[in-house]
Amino acid sequence: MAFNFETLQKTSPIWFRKAGTEGDVVLGIMGRLVRNLRGHAFPGWSTAEGRRAVINKLLPAILNSPGYKTAYHAEMNRLSYAHRRALLERRQISPCMAARRDGCHLIVSRKQDTVIMLNEEEHLAIHAFSAEADFPALLSRMQHLPEALSRTCDFAYDPRHGYLTSLPGEAGEGVQLYCVLHLPALTLSNMMPQVNRSIDKLQLNISPFYPHLGEECGNIYVLYTAPIIRGAMEEIHIHFTDIMQTLVNRENQVRSRLLELHETGDLFLTNRLNRCYGLLRYARALTQAEWVDAISLLRLGVCYGLVKPTESTEEELLAQLACQLIHGGEYPHGEDIPPRNHPRAATAPEIARCANICELLRRTELLTDPRKI
Repeated sequence: MAFNFETLQKTSPIWFRKAGTEGDVVLGIMGRLVRNLRGHAFPGWSTAEGRRAVINKLLPAILNSPGYKTAYHAEMNRLSYAHRRALLERRQISPCMAARRDGCHLIVSRKQDTVIMLNEEEHLAIHAFSAEADFPALLSRMQHLPEALSRTCDFAYDPRHGYLTSLPGEAGEGVQLYCVLHLPALTLSNMMPQVNRSIDKLQLNISPFYPHLGEECGNIYVLYTAPIIRGAMEEIHIHFTDIMQTLVNRENQVRSRLLELHETGDLFLTNRLNRCYGLLRYARALTQAEWVDAISLLRLGVCYGLVKPTESTEEELLAQLACQLIHGGEYPHGEDIPPRNHPRAATAPEIARCANICELLRRTELLTDPRKI
C-alpha cells in the first residue's frame, strides 16, 4: 500500500508501546541484517540506473511476500524533511537512509516492528525490534525474508568470508545485535567509564542512546556487537546475552546500594528524585536533554516505590515512562509548527513535552514530598 505518513504516526511502534515489559533495565532489543545482490555495485558507488535495477529485482518480491503485502512503502525522495526526521527519531530509519533520495525505498511492516531499507548502505537492510529480550525469535523473524528471497535472488556470498558487504571488514553473517539498557544507578554512581572499559575488553560496544544530547543524557545506552563474522553467530549470541545479563545484575546491585543509603537518611537519591519530579510537574517548557534526564530519574523512583501511581499499576506506569524515555520527547517539526516570536522564546516541542508529562504526573504521588514527611 502507499506510504501514508499520517496513518503511520497515529500509532507508535509496538516496541515503544511495550518497552520495559521485560524488566526495569532492558527496554528492548534490535537486530540488523544486510544482504547485497551479486553483480550489482554497492549503493554508495552505484548509478541511478544501477539502483533502479536493484529495486526492480527486490521490491516486487518483498511486497508480494507474506506479511508485507499491506506494508507501508515509499521512495525516499517522496518523503519531506519533517517526515524523515520523525522516522529517524523513532529509530525506524538509519542516518544514512535519511539522507538518501532517488532509487532508495523504505518499507515498514503494519506492526512497525520490522523496517526494510533498499539501497541504504547495502542493497537490502532489515531492522527488527522487540520489547522482549528474545534474540532467537528476533533472528528468526529477520532471516525469514532473505531466505525466501534467496530462491529468486542471488545474494553475494563467499564460502570463506560469508555474505559480502560494502565494507570488506564487515563481511560475514551480515547481522548485528543491539540491546537498549536503562542504567541510571550506574550512571549516578559514576561507574559508566569503568563499564565502557570492561565492554571494550569483551569485544562489544556500548554507546549513548542519545549521542547528540551527551554521553550520559537520559541514562540510556545501547549495547551492540560488531558485524558478526562467518560461523560465529551462536558464539556471539551467547557471549552477548551473558554480558547483557551481567550489566543487568550490576545495575540492580548498585540500585540496591543506593536504596540502602536512602533508608539510612542519605539525601542523594531523595534530592535528585524530588528535583526531577518538581521539574516535570511544574515546568512550562523543557529541552529534550532536561526531559529525558528527568524521565529517567522518575522511572527509577517508580522502581523504588517512591513514586506511586494513583489510577494504574506500577507496571503500567513503568511501561508508560519507558515509552516516553525511548521516544525522547520528540514532537513533529515542520511548517505546521508556529514560529517563535523571540529568539529565546520556548519552542512548540518544548511546551508540548511539559503538557504531555503533566497529565501523567497528575495521576501519581511522590512519597518523598517534604510536605508529607
